[in-house]
Amino acid sequence: MVEMRTESGRPTLAEPINEHLTAQKAANSVVKEREARRLETDLAGVAYLARRSGIPATVPDFRLFQYAFASAEHGSFRRAAAALNVQQSTVSRSVRSLEDRVGAKLFERAHSGIRPTPAGNRFLEEVTLGFDHFRRATRRVGALQRGEHGELAIAVSVPFVRLGHAFKRFRERYGGISVEIVEATSSASCASVQQRTVDVAFVTKVAGHGELRSLHMGNERMLAVLPKSHSLAGARRLNLEELRRERFILSDGGSGPEIEDHLIRRAAKWAVSPNMQLHRVDQCNLINMVGMGFGVTIVVGSSLRAVTDEVVLVPLVARNALSLHAVWMDTNPNPALKRLLDIVRESGCARMAT
Repeated sequence: MVEMRTESGRPTLAEPINEHLTAQKAANSVVKEREARRLETDLAGVAYLARRSGIPATVPDFRLFQYAFASAEHGSFRRAAAALNVQQSTVSRSVRSLEDRVGAKLFERAHSGIRPTPAGNRFLEEVTLGFDHFRRATRRVGALQRGEHGELAIAVSVPFVRLGHAFKRFRERYGGISVEIVEATSSASCASVQQRTVDVAFVTKVAGHGELRSLHMGNERMLAVLPKSHSLAGARRLNLEELRRERFILSDGGSGPEIEDHLIRRAAKWAVSPNMQLHRVDQCNLINMVGMGFGVTIVVGSSLRAVTDEVVLVPLVARNALSLHAVWMDTNPNPALKRLLDIVRESGCARMAT
């Protein structure tokens, strides 16, 4: 006999089957003639997909499986009919119809009752697995729509540590969502949002046309990164002009272009042009390069910590800051995006209020 699962053990199949039947009856009650015609047109596409995927072109009524499982569980068509509150003839005919569709005898019939044949046992076991997959698929789709599972692609042009608080809360609430992080410049990040290769970008400059939505998350002050041996390493704060004769090493990625633009604007008031070198490295490597004597650099983020003992981070005074924005498309239907933005708004508002 097939082992039937109960509420005390593994769940029975009655729940997903009954859910399907209830939904099917509700749908049938509102079907219009035009929907029937459209369904007829769609059948050709369904048949094509069936041929490509191996799915049967016609799927038996779910009630046939319900009657078969009830019969195996109760060992009698009569008792199965009583449990399902239908006529015995309905159960026996349905099981016979299922056997005809399968092309095998599923039950041995005797005066004392019925029991699955070896083929019937195997068939019901395989169908059980199929319904398990169906149940999981249904739950996963529901979770995706609720934003509890899924995927989220994120572009950043700022140090990810600046977003740490928001993403820690996001991971705690929605651990089932897979997150991919891509580092790029602000302009490239905004372009990726418009092209829908990422869902959201965190940037220091919003670049693009009116289709983009943005949320200002506050301003991030700049810090000078100096070697420990530098004459100004002991300063509590610095004015950018005090570094006008230094060699600035900057990244050509991330927030590097915005920092370069900021230096050029500020240097317009200096008597000398800034000495700047661009490198194709990230911020972490830039800081290490400062420790090796390549020059000084500017980083964004008041919560940053030095990644090497060979440097010091000194805050810059006056208007040496960059704005931080979240950028996305309203037309993006990804439910996980809404979940993240809700948390970003909470975290952003809390941060701006402090």
